[in-house]
Amino acid sequence: MVRGFEHAAVYLPRFVVQGRHVAAPDEDPFTLAATALEALGPAGPAGPSTRVCWIGAIPPVAEWGLAALLGGPVDLRRFEDGPLALASAVTDALAAPAEGPSYVIVVPPTGPRGTEAFALRMGPHPASAPPDWAAGGVSEDAASRARAILPVTTVGSHPTAPPWTPEAAEGWAGTATGQVSEGAYVPRARYLENLPSRWRLEADRCAHCAHLTFPRRGTCRGCGRSDRLSVESLPRDGGRVVAATVIGQGGQPTEFDAQVEALGPYGVVLAELAPGVRLTLQVTDAVPGEIQLGSKVGTRLRRLYPMEGEWRYGRKAVPLPT
Repeated sequence: MVRGFEHAAVYLPRFVVQGRHVAAPDEDPFTLAATALEALGPAGPAGPSTRVCWIGAIPPVAEWGLAALLGGPVDLRRFEDGPLALASAVTDALAAPAEGPSYVIVVPPTGPRGTEAFALRMGPHPASAPPDWAAGGVSEDAASRARAILPVTTVGSHPTAPPWTPEAAEGWAGTATGQVSEGAYVPRARYLENLPSRWRLEADRCAHCAHLTFPRRGTCRGCGRSDRLSVESLPRDGGRVVAATVIGQGGQPTEFDAQVEALGPYGVVLAELAPGVRLTLQVTDAVPGEIQLGSKVGTRLRRLYPMEGEWRYGRKAVPLPT
């Protein structure tokens, strides 16, 4: 069977400086790619290994983080940015075994055109027309050309000016390898163990009592049984805010000291993602207090704080376009 195109997605960060979209301080190439991938929507059943063709430099976290995000082994392949990169990556992705989806990810370096992420998914069904648009290389209009042959989702359609300075953002971004407080220390093994719930928002559904347990724990919080559980994914977007507050200087957990010092106060919300399932989320892409009770929020994978010399990542709440 010949693999074919399914969907494409473009992610444009919310903040705009001099007409260009720029990444927020808690965004990096991995989170940009993750947001574009998630915007593609649910894929078909995963194969033994998902091929991901990445154009440009691959951040170290992607080497294990993509598997955690996609929920299975990943065959990660890098392509040097250049005129033939997109065509080469698409060709390689189309040649992947047809048992499951394969992906192309483009996260261009920040430049005159600003910051964006582009993701393309191929699935195990017959291809239609050849991808002539890929011959144009990695450029601003790659997504526009893609619209001629497949549906494209654009994420980030509510731009605004940033509430932080570039100097502050760079100062906080540089704390990952520095000496920072680890007061709420979480061993790396425990952090990785919790990623299915914390990154993919997976819960346990009990077939005996129908209770939904989040985060997953291997036993039902309702009846205590462990033999009739199935995995259920919570919606990433559309959660309703049932409580909100702003954390200022001195009120933050110690792992957020560097963030507050560089960027100032931040918002926190309690969002109900499903009936009876609530999650506490730091707010990003918004000024403190912007998200009010009753608002609908989305969730995005972002940098949380540095620990053990590397960034830890998790879900944060973002305002949704009204």
